[in-house]
Parts: sequence; C-alpha cells; structure tokens
Amino acid sequence: MELEDLPSPVLVEILSRLGDSTELAQCRLASRTLRTLSRDVRSVRLFCSRDRFLRSRAPATSDHVTPFRSLVANLASFLSASPGPLTLALAAERPPSADADEVDDADDLHLTAFPFLARWLPLLAARLRSLAIDDYWLQSCWRPSQALSLIADLCHDLVNLEVRNAWLSVEELKPMHRLTSLTLEFIRLDDANLDKVNECFPSLQALNLIRVGGLKEPKIHLLQLRVCTWTVSNFVLSLTVCAPKLVELKLKCVEPKALHLETPLLSELDVTIKKARATIVVGEKLNLRSLRIESSDLCNLAQVFAHSRTIKRLELEAYGSSTFVDLVEQCTIDLLSTFPDIDELVLGPRAWFILPENLNVRGELRNLKKMMVHLAPEELDAAMISWKLTPLLAHARYCQVVMLIPAAASMDSRKHVISKCISNFPGIRWKWDTWRCG
Repeated sequence: MELEDLPSPVLVEILSRLGDSTELAQCRLASRTLRTLSRDVRSVRLFCSRDRFLRSRAPATSDHVTPFRSLVANLASFLSASPGPLTLALAAERPPSADADEVDDADDLHLTAFPFLARWLPLLAARLRSLAIDDYWLQSCWRPSQALSLIADLCHDLVNLEVRNAWLSVEELKPMHRLTSLTLEFIRLDDANLDKVNECFPSLQALNLIRVGGLKEPKIHLLQLRVCTWTVSNFVLSLTVCAPKLVELKLKCVEPKALHLETPLLSELDVTIKKARATIVVGEKLNLRSLRIESSDLCNLAQVFAHSRTIKRLELEAYGSSTFVDLVEQCTIDLLSTFPDIDELVLGPRAWFILPENLNVRGELRNLKKMMVHLAPEELDAAMISWKLTPLLAHARYCQVVMLIPAAASMDSRKHVISKCISNFPGIRWKWDTWRCG
C-alpha cells in the first residue's frame, strides 16, 4: 500500500504530528494529495533556528533565505482555507549567550509585533484553539506590544495561549471567556497587580507565570483556577492567591514581605522561599495532601503549614543551587508533632547534606511507608550515610527507602554505599536509582 492509499483522516493525523513546518512543506511537494490534505492539519509549528537566522543575516546567503515572518504569513494564507480547529506554535531560537543589556534593532524576528500579527492572525483566528509564541528577546525586550489585545479581539474560540520572551501591554485588553489555559514566561508585563489578568481571563483553569517582571503587589483572583505555577523573578511587596477551586500550586519567590493563600481545596503545594520572614497567611481550611518546601528557613516555613493535619507526603530541601547551599539557620523539625500523619518523606540533596548540623529531623515515624533520599554529590561516605539514616529509621517498621545516588558517582562508590546500607539496616526494603545534578 502506498502512503497516498491511506484514508484521508489517517493522513491528516500523520501530517498533524510532524515536528516542524519544514517537514510539512516537504510533504506538500511530494504529491498533490498530500498538498491538499495538508490544509487540514490540526497542529503546526514554525521554528526559526539559530542557523537559519544567521544565514538570513549573512551577505552571502541572505538573498536565498525567505524571511521567517514571510513564511508565517504564507503558511497562514495556505491554512486559512480549512475550517477545522488548529494548534499553532511560532518560535525563534535564542542565542546561546547574550549580554543582559544587548538589544537588536531589527524586527525580522519580533513575533509579537502588532503589525506582524495583524498581517496574518485574521486569516486563522476562527480556526485557532491553541496559540504559542516564543519571541526573540533581543528584539522584543525594548518594544512593548499590544499582542494580547489583538489576540483577544480576533481569537474568540482560543482555549490555550502561551507567550514567551516579550514585553506585553494590557492596554485595551478585552475579556477572553473561553480561554482556560494561559502561560506567560520571561515576560515584562504592564499589569503590576495582575488586575487585567484577573478581569480578562476569568475562565482560566491553568495558569503559568514564569519569571514575569513588572509586578509590585500581584494578586491572582480566579474563581475557576485549578492548577498554577508561579515563579516570581523580582522582589515584590506581597503575593496573594485567591482561588477557591485551586488544587495544585507551585510557587517560587525570593523574599516577599507578605504571602496570602486563600485556597481551601489546595491538595498539592510546592513552595520555594529564600527567607520565610514574611507575613504568611494561610487559610484555616487548608487540606494539603502533598507539601514540598524549599527555604533557608525550613523550620519557620514548616510551622506555617503545621495546622494542616492531612499531609501525607512531605519533601524538604534547603535553598540554593545545584552546586551551592545557601546559609541555613540551625533548626529542628519534630515531624511527630508537626506532620504526624505523613507516610512519605523526601529529602533533597541539599537538605540531606546539612543533616543533622543545620537541620535536625526527628520524631518516631512509625507510620512512615516510604522515604526517598537524594544523596549529595559531595557526600558518598557509607559510614556518614548510615549515621544520618539511623535516627530517621529507628522506629520505621514497614518502610521502603529509595536511595538516589548521583549519576556521576563511580560504580565502586555505588556498590560500597549499597552494601553498607543493606548490612546496617537489614529490616528495611531498599530500592536504588540515580539522579542527575543540575
């Protein structure tokens, strides 16, 4: 059977799963059948690689490279003939290294530019259900864009929107009632308190704000929100999350002066705060099942959530990077009184490294069913590992211990650690694996 003999829906599905528009263009040239069916694809991605960008700028090759934004416009015209739903992604590869203050005066890769979007977006607006734009930061960082207002005006059936590496204005932004998922990453946003985000995206169920700058006292107030990832890159006065249906929150910030969580249905919380000196207000009806905390002040942060007696899984990590542990104040966490019902304990590599001098985890963990330990790369001494494990496993009767050894460790080191742990704790069920640093 030839490829063209397959049923049309199958061929459309195959074309929709191609990795890039270049592959789609090659299929369009292969036969008249594929060219006709390629108009009906449900998903397409246009990607400008660094190599293509350099060739478009080099005098010897620039005349032979079609401008990337022209490719986008041409493809939009081609795809506009089909009425079916469409997922579209545009992306420009970032340079491997660039100075923080480096800018590019050209606009050939400014993908959130209003005139560029106005050129092709009306052709596909009725089809679009998902739109992702990864802009070229060196061109977009100094140009505010009203891309959001144009998308809101035209794409009435859009359910997913992702924008990265851009400066976005919220001027004249209108509500998008059908949008249920929004991702803004590495964005300068002219919405200091997120008032426009709350007003114009009322139906959001998933929200990802990753390194969004320009915020002062941001407040997320979304009644339908269920999943949220929020990485705050700059220093803000306060952070507030008011979401009555939120069940999963991943929050990473530095040192906010105040943090308010009004999330009664929250089940999974992953919070990273360098210093927990802020005023942290958590609703009394919090029903957490899983809690991960990363901080230089683990004890104070742990106490904030101690009243949630429903936590079953607890993960502790010291603040820092893969190669550096931030200064951690000495503290003791009594798991028996603070988190008495946990049956799974996870210790990150930095938390394990500072045991027990700076972090003392104690308590008769008779109900502990599983403990996962990320061994620190700097510490693969079998005697030291056994010494740290002894107080944690003294009362654990039916516990499985998952020991994650750094992937870079030698095979001899791994075998020695495994042998000593098995011989020193014969009643424990052991499982071994590796983890990669960084």
